Amino acid sequence: MGTAIASLLRLSASPTASIFGIAAPLCGIALGGYLAGKLAKYVGLYHGALVGVGYVLVEAIGLAPAPLESAGDGLTEGLSIIAGDALLLALAALAGWIAAPRGVSSSSSGTDRGR
Repeated sequence: MGTAIASLLRLSASPTASIFGIAAPLCGIALGGYLAGKLAKYVGLYHGALVGVGYVLVEAIGLAPAPLESAGDGLTEGLSIIAGDALLLALAALAGWIAAPRGVSSSSSGTDRGR
């Protein structure tokens, strides 16, 4: 889901809109992590992070856009890829954690409240 949204947003941007090129993958991954966290019964942070890992894998084979443009020599390019992927993973995990259902009382009658 996050990959599809990011790819569609990136394709709709003009080539000169560099800030939109950064925002497209971030918005897509945040929405994907949020949905995964919302749908998860427990551990939304984990499910959001899994969305981030999936995106990084799809990005590695070239089917999804990278959040940061890689330019320069090998070291600079490698560092920008690592920084972009770390940002995506953190954002997906955070969105999943925000969306995760919070713990509720297991008693529907409310008789456990005084204990």
